[in-house]
Amino acid sequence: MGERVDELPAPDVLFRRFLDDSKTFAGARERFQLLVTDLVSVESPAASEVAAPSGSDWGIDTFVGALNKRLVVWQSKFFLDWGEPQRGQIRSSFNEVMKQAKENGFTVSAWTLCVPSILPPGEQKWFDTWSAGKRRLHKGLIIELKNGGRIRRELMRPDAAWVREQYFPRAAETVAAIAVQISELLDPLERALFVKQLNLAGHEETDAAKGYFFAAEAMARDVSARAVQAEVNALNEVELEVHGEWESAFNLARDRADVDGRIPGLVDVVMSAAAALPASSDLPLRPAHRRGIAHRLVEHVKAGWVAQWREAAKQHEGPRAGDIVTEVIQGGKS
Repeated sequence: MGERVDELPAPDVLFRRFLDDSKTFAGARERFQLLVTDLVSVESPAASEVAAPSGSDWGIDTFVGALNKRLVVWQSKFFLDWGEPQRGQIRSSFNEVMKQAKENGFTVSAWTLCVPSILPPGEQKWFDTWSAGKRRLHKGLIIELKNGGRIRRELMRPDAAWVREQYFPRAAETVAAIAVQISELLDPLERALFVKQLNLAGHEETDAAKGYFFAAEAMARDVSARAVQAEVNALNEVELEVHGEWESAFNLARDRADVDGRIPGLVDVVMSAAAALPASSDLPLRPAHRRGIAHRLVEHVKAGWVAQWREAAKQHEGPRAGDIVTEVIQGGKS
């Protein structure tokens, strides 16, 4: 039998596979950078890279944003060992991207160093001291470290199953096993308010809705944790737009409700409108995220799928969907 998801090896073993498979550090570095970009794309679908035909990538490995406006940057370094050479590379990459930002008219709002290893105490202290100095120099800039342990945990998340399977096939489930696992993780959401409201509206099959909610909830948590103001503002704007689409559709169709409060077509109209909303350069979202935002509004008692949605929310006694997602992300069972 293959390894289960909760049995991914420790980072020092897990990421040495890149070196074993590639046979060269250059190949391992390239594969690690691709992994980082794919992991970023789980939360930010517009994650991209830049080519370096002249030998300079402007200190950018993975980014979200626009090179004439505002960027969030991830810098990948395939460091298995630590010392002054590694410190020098970090300083050089950071200084290069900030230099290019000044010369080419864009702003770096967040910079994350991604490494496959766990830093020794002395190197962690050096990074903490160095990054604190850079944050003081560049007001408002967020600097983070994503080490091998954090990357490993992200690979174990349900929504990163396709990344895990692509880069670590010997540690990935079969397609059937992945489907079973996702189904089991979404089952606890059956008693959530947004699902109850769908049921009241006559929707019996809700697995896709649960998946949309999970994707939107995980994305919103990531935006909150990163605290990049442009992303926070963009998410608030999308939520307002989706709320507006629901409000308009509800008001237009309210008089068509049947004796049970069901409003024919309301869910489909709102979901189609949410999916079709234009993307923001500050926070590019998939249609699934925008559909999930509609379900989050219902879960947070800001909208509903039946005429008496407020009364249904008051009477609901099920678990909070957000708490269920927290347990899933943290690897627990609901």
